[in-house]
Parts: sequence; structure tokens; C-alpha cells
Amino acid sequence: MTHDDNEFRVAVIGMACRFPDADTVTEYWRNLCEGRESVRPLTPESMPVDPPAGYVHAGALLADADKFDAEFFEMPPREAQLTDPQHRLFTLCAWEALEDAGHIAAENPTPVGVFAGASISTYLLRNLVAHASLFQTPSSQLHALHGNASDYLATRVSYKLNLTGPSVAVQTACSTSLVAVHQAAQALLDFQCDVALAGGASVQVPQEAGYIYEEGSILSPDGHCRAFDAEAGGTVFGSGVGVVVLKRLADAIADRDHIHAVILGSAVNNDGGNKIGFTAPGIAGQRAVIREALSAAGIGADTIGYVEAHGTGTKLGDPIEVAALSAAYREHTEAAQYCALGSVKSNVGHLNSAGGVAGFIKAVLAVREGRIPASLHYTRPNPEIDFAATPFFVNTELRTWPDEVRRAAVSAFGIGGTNAHVIIEQPPTQAAAPVRSGPRALLISGRTARDADRIATRLAAHLRETTDELASVAQTLAHGRRRFPHRRMVVASTTAEAAAALSKPAAGEALPAPALAWLFPGQGVALGAAVLELAATVRPFGDRYRACADILRERTGFDLDAAVRNAEGTERSQVALFAVEYALAGMWREFGAEPKELLGHSLGELVCATIAGVFELADALELVVERGRIMAAAPPGGMLAISKGADIIAERLPDDVWLAADNSASRCVVAGAPAALFRLAGELSEEGVPSSLLPVGHAFHTPLMDEAAARFAELVRGVPRKAPQVPFWSNVTGAPITAEQAVDPTYWSRQMTSTVRFREAALGLVGRNQGTVALEVGPGKSLVSFLRTADRASATVGTLGIGLGAGAPETAIVDAAARLWLSGVAVDFDAIYGGETPVSVTLPTYPFALKRYWVDPPESTATQPRRIEPAKPAAPVDSEPAATSDEDDFVVSVRNQVVAVWCAALGIEQVGTDANFFELGGDSLLAVHVATQLRSIFPLDLALGELFASPTAAGMADAIAAHLMQRLDELSDSEVELLLNQPGATEERSNNA
Repeated sequence: MTHDDNEFRVAVIGMACRFPDADTVTEYWRNLCEGRESVRPLTPESMPVDPPAGYVHAGALLADADKFDAEFFEMPPREAQLTDPQHRLFTLCAWEALEDAGHIAAENPTPVGVFAGASISTYLLRNLVAHASLFQTPSSQLHALHGNASDYLATRVSYKLNLTGPSVAVQTACSTSLVAVHQAAQALLDFQCDVALAGGASVQVPQEAGYIYEEGSILSPDGHCRAFDAEAGGTVFGSGVGVVVLKRLADAIADRDHIHAVILGSAVNNDGGNKIGFTAPGIAGQRAVIREALSAAGIGADTIGYVEAHGTGTKLGDPIEVAALSAAYREHTEAAQYCALGSVKSNVGHLNSAGGVAGFIKAVLAVREGRIPASLHYTRPNPEIDFAATPFFVNTELRTWPDEVRRAAVSAFGIGGTNAHVIIEQPPTQAAAPVRSGPRALLISGRTARDADRIATRLAAHLRETTDELASVAQTLAHGRRRFPHRRMVVASTTAEAAAALSKPAAGEALPAPALAWLFPGQGVALGAAVLELAATVRPFGDRYRACADILRERTGFDLDAAVRNAEGTERSQVALFAVEYALAGMWREFGAEPKELLGHSLGELVCATIAGVFELADALELVVERGRIMAAAPPGGMLAISKGADIIAERLPDDVWLAADNSASRCVVAGAPAALFRLAGELSEEGVPSSLLPVGHAFHTPLMDEAAARFAELVRGVPRKAPQVPFWSNVTGAPITAEQAVDPTYWSRQMTSTVRFREAALGLVGRNQGTVALEVGPGKSLVSFLRTADRASATVGTLGIGLGAGAPETAIVDAAARLWLSGVAVDFDAIYGGETPVSVTLPTYPFALKRYWVDPPESTATQPRRIEPAKPAAPVDSEPAATSDEDDFVVSVRNQVVAVWCAALGIEQVGTDANFFELGGDSLLAVHVATQLRSIFPLDLALGELFASPTAAGMADAIAAHLMQRLDELSDSEVELLLNQPGATEERSNNA
């Protein structure tokens, strides 16, 4: 395949299915490779008491066909019950296929098309129709129609998944889903959309039901499909759903998508009238569609190594199909029996509208994996087929496919004559993108906490078996999964580490609107070799760190690397800490973690001012160098950290000791003469109050800094200053700094001698930012721990650990980024990983919380033991006050009736009297239905808009009561009593397990 060919090719980038004995594509492929037949005898309990002649008690069942995750797709229980399982399962598979493709429709404006079809709704015919109460009103009839007619299958998926490309219902009987694949591919090549979903669904209801064999029909006499065999007598219908995601090949390669196979060409036609009957196959039409597909693919038939046939196992259909294939292939080659032939119907039965996509997925897996599964139940050929004279042989074993180029063809022929043929090829070998080793964050999210935990468990199991690169796994999770509120994450450097860590991942819940605050610590935190390692391994930090180092060396002769290695002394430690924090801030900004506010502690406030634009970087670095020198020349002193609140400690300080920092409700720092500090520490120890001397030689933020502060004010006066562009908080006032303060040299003088009012500032910050997420932009976690005492609900994250056990600094950065993500902060992980683009890979999809949503038929049978029960009047969730008058009795009675009607319409057990009808899942059609039911209970003249003016049960009841109150005054006591005791809604409700 040349690069130019890519323009006319279509990639298969996602797949999902629900087939008999297979809930995933992986399970489906395993069953095919093992030669497993999923058509089997049904349970004895479902056998008819008096089976008719020709009855065959066999079928291909679909697990959990009665279940759905209604909450995930924001569907009211009642709507889910009234929706055909074909629609529900197709919606599940559509979501899973898009996840497999790594496409997040909700966050991607790319137009996605949907081409899909379903079989006739036997759920509607056999379960719903017999319940007349479900169809009492036009609105309820429309609800049933929208949930069961195949016209709405594609558009429902487009609506639920927010897909904006063409949404087209396809209906060509047995060829439906392969025609859908063809139409989707053509829509892509015509640029009607950029991604397309294609597939079909067929779910028989009831599942546990056999069929009646009739001589000469298409049904098998013994419950097996023996395609191309001499004993073939027909097919067995089964249930299944399949969806594939397609994309133009050039786009898929450019986007580094995981490509399962490539569609080279396809065609669709109809037999017309050139056959013996409407339901009969037509050899001329089949031959023509195969020839057209070969022409569209631009290849010779001699290059195709496998054909997934329609293969229904009928005495008439099989010979016609082989004859049509042979006639088309003989135009390209005279070779005999070089091409394998098979039919998946021998495994899972005939899946009707899903039959074509079942064969297509099988063929995709065959070309991708290089193995051809066996076609079952073939021992000797149909006497009407001379395979020795054809290019074909029936493949009866799992066969290795060693060809350098693996190509397959798929056929589907619908009753009525619509034929489809698609030709595919193995996926191209994509050039491996350079991916460096190192830590990766695996990001997981779920709609509920339980879902998130289940995803983590599934992912761990997958990683224990996969050979995929961890970078590809991380890439797929970060870009190929929708982000939900409940989040989990692990950071690891190998898949084995990740699998182990997923047993206990870090957990969090994303805030709706997180307010990120950067916190900058002051002098007293350790630096060391970890900073130099970080500069060498994380470019965004290293670039800014080296820029600071260059400025310092050129302007002041200061050696930043030496100061970082040995940060002893005020004049060295302050400069090193400033440069490190400034470089970390620039790194986080490049990683997309943009702050809403800044809060620094002591020296950290100067970092805030520089980041906010008050000082230029070069000026700030020179100021910090001089600040360190003049502070180092100040009188000696010390500082004592105390585990007690400043309010208590301040009352007992001696004259030569001052409150230097009010950090939190239980932490403060005092500073002053060393001897006085020793005495105070001893007194506190006797009282059981912990304290510790800080490793500094001066009493910062005390009057002992007055002379240094005056000199610093003159230095500030000598550099340009601008009003801050990012809000930050003042250490001096504990309030947001003003523009006047920020540019005033005397402010920065006072900042050196005043108490650091961190506690007050932290309280103010979290008070005006609901959903604060605090990131400590520096070594350690002291400031975020102080902030947590101000607001336990705030999420806090440290950038770099310190001391033994801190781990590799690069890992710490990835871990910090992932913890920000846990709280809902947007982080650019591509930037963290250096812009690498690993190829996407297949990972476990979302673990839907399936529940039973089903309406059983009225008659109880062995296979449907449940009955629909009449709705009982539902009590509102909110307790009702005791009635104090006749009017109160009336309002309470009306409210109870409204609640009962709502419960029946929405299919839920309870309704809060203040709950909003539309937030519970109601829509305009349900509103019309509710209004009709209420008018059958009460003599109402209220318009729909008046009834729903206040769309709560209480509001609606009040409106009805007010409307009826005048009439109540006119009624006799017996008439009022009759109105108060209406029997309520007569909607029937069904079982939800």
C-alpha cells in the first residue's frame, strides 16, 4: 500500500460487540479460535409442554439482554423499560467502540456519523403491545415508537453520545450491518464526517424460545448451521449486536490511532428481479457486487486469502454464493483452492441485522492476528459445490496465516436482494514514535466511585497480560476516555508496577470548578541534589532554572548550582530557593496548571510578585541576592517553630522575642535572641508543647531586621515595578495585596520585619474560592498542611518531596500532576511527557452498572416468571404535615395523586415533593402524558404550561388545588369526598431488579 493509496482507504479503529457467549471482542475472538459453538440446547424449563411438530429446542442466547445502565445514559427507568433491548445494547456497544477507538465525542467537535439498523422489535410485539395501559395516550405511543422502531436507532445514539455527523437508519434485512459499514466508509471518503460508527443489532424476545423447522425453509432441522456441508439444512437465528468505528486511514495514521484493519474497498447493489423469487438469492447480483468491490479496492482476487461468507447453510444459498464468488474471482485467477472460506454463522447462528458486522469483525480479527478460525460442522461438500474447481476451500481448523499481505473479503446478502461486499487488509505497520522511559500517570475516572474502582480492577488484570508499552496505555487513558468526577490514578514506570499499584490507587473527586492556588514556601526548606536531577530530567523546569543561573552568573557572579548543592547561609539559601520556585512555577504553567491566585510565605511572596509581573526576573534575582547579603549581615538571632496557635503564644513572649509567623491555628514561629528562645523552648517542653529550632542564624520578620529592611527599600526603589497581573496575598496584612502596596518600596521593607500572617491569608483565600486546590510550588508540603487547617475540604498537592524516601524528582512531578487531575485541575500531560505521541491501544472499556429494565408479557410462562403489577399510589419522599383543615386534607390528597402519576410515568418508586420533573428525566412527551393522566383524575381546565409552571410535585399539586378550590366550594360533601378519594393513576409498572 502506498502513501497515495491512503487517501482512498478507511481504517477500522474501534470495535465492540455483544454476541452469544461473548460480551467483548476479546471473548468473541477466543471463542472463534477455540472452535466454540454458541448455538446450543435451551433449558428444559423453557421447553413447551406440548411442542408442535418440527419444534427444535435450540438457540444462540445473548447474556443480559434485559439489562441496561439507564443512569449512565441519563434515561428514566420507565423510558429504559419501554426501549427495545436492541436499542439499549447498541447504545452500550457504541460507547464501548468509541472508547476502543480512543475518541471522546463529548469533548471533541469532530463530526461523527452513525449508520445502523436493527431487526423488527419482538420486544414491542411480544411484551409491550399486550399492555394496553402503556399506549393510552398519543404521547405514550410516541415514547414506545421512539424506543422500538429501527428508524430511531442511529439518531438515539447520536443524541445520547452527542454525535453530530450524519445519522442514518439502515434496513436491508440480513445485510443491514455490512451495508452500514459500506455507507459509513463512503461518508468518510465523501468528507460527510471525520469518524463514523457502523453496525447492527438483533435481539430476539423471548430469548429462551426454540423454533419450528419446516421442510424447504431456511431454518435448520437440528439446531446447527452447517455452511457448505452436504448435510446442511438451514440456519439458526440468534441474537447479537456489533459496532465498528471507522476513520479515514490517513487521519488515523496521523493521529496515531490503534488500527485494527484497513477497508480497501466495498460495494452494495440489489439483485433486482433477475431471480426466482423475492426471498431467493441471485447469482448475478452477488457476482456483480463482488466484482465492484474488487474494482473499488484496486486489487486482484488472487491476493485475497480468506472470505467470510454469508454462509447460511441452506441447500440453495450456499451453492449460489460459491458460484458467484468463483465467477468473480475467475476474472483474476485460474488458481484452485488457494483461498479459505468460512462462515461465523456456524459458531453463533444467523444474527440477522447484526450478521454482517459479526462476520466483518471476525475478518478484521483474522487479518490483524494472522489466524483464520475454523468454520464448524463441515465434513464433506454440498453436492452442488465442486470446490476443486473453485478458488476456495472450507477452512476446518484454526489456521496460521503466514502471508506477508493478509487480505480478506466479507459478504452479506439480505432477503430482498440487497448485497454487500467489503474487502479488508491487515493494519499498516506504523513507525514507532520515540518514547523515553520514565514514570507515567494512569488516569481513571468513573461516573460513580464504584465504577472507578471497577475500571481500576479491570485495568490491572489487563496490564498483567498485555505486552503494550506503558506510555501507550497512559496516552490512551488520558486522551481516549471521557473524564468523570470520581477519579483514580497511579504513577509507575512499568506495566508490572502499574498493575500492582492499581490494587490501591490514589482516589479523588473532581471539583466542578477547581480554583488552583500556588503556594510558595520561604527560607527553611531543604533543596539539594534532587533539584539538579530535576533540572536534568524535566526540560520545562531545567530551561527556567538554567535561565536563572545564567542571569545570576552574568549580573552578580552568583553560582546557583553550588548554592543548591550547599544552601547553608542566608545569602545562598534565599537565592537558590527563589530560583527553584520561579522555575517550578514556569514549569507548572507550561503544564497547563494555571493559578487563580498566589500565596507566598516570607521570601515566597517575592516569587509571587515576580510571577505576577511586579518585578522583571533579572531585577528580582538581583534584589534577592542583595536581600540575602544584607539579611546575613543583620544581628544574629534564631527562630523557633511551635506547635501552638499564635494567639496563645503571643501572650507569653519575652521582650526580646517576637511573633515571626502565624502559620495556622496550631502552628506559629517566634524569633529573637537565641538565649531567650532556648529558655522559651524549655518552658514549652515542660508544658508538653512541642517546639523546634529552625536551621537559620537570624531572626527574620522581627525588629532585628529593621536596618536590613531600610536598605532593601532603597534597592527596590531602584528597579522598575508594575501593578500585579495575577492576584496574590500580602504577608503583612493577610489580605489580597493592592496595586499600590505591590509597587511601594516601603511595603517590601515592612514585609521583612512584620509578622507573616499566613493563617489569615489562607483563611481569606479559601473563603473567597470555593473548591480551592492548593499546589505547593517548592520543596516540601508545609504550606499546604497549614492551609488544610484553614479548610479541611481543600485539596492540597506538593510538588517535591524532601529528605529520605522522597523518590525520584521526575516521578514526584508526574505524581503531583496526577493528584491535581484527581481534583479536577486541567493538566497537559503531553507537555509533561515532552510532546510524545505513542500509538493508542485497546484497553478495557467502561464497566456499566447493569440493572434489569424489563416489561414482561401479561401471561406468566416458564421463561418469563414476572408479571407487571398495577402501580400503587406512591408516598412522597418528604413527610407531609398533619392536615389542619379540610383545605389541607385536599392539598395533601392532590399531592399524593400527583406523586403517584409521576412515579408511574417515570418508572421510579419514590419522588421528592420538591424534585424537578425534568431533572428526574422527564421530557416534553412525558409531560403531555402526565397532564393527560391528571386530567383523567381531576376536572382540570389548566393548560400544559400552567400545570408545569412549577415543575415539582408540590408546585403542581398547589396549582391543581388552587384551580379546583372554587369548584370545591360549589360541591356537596359527598362530591368532595369522591374527589378526595380518586383511585389514582392506572399506569402499570413492571419489575426492575
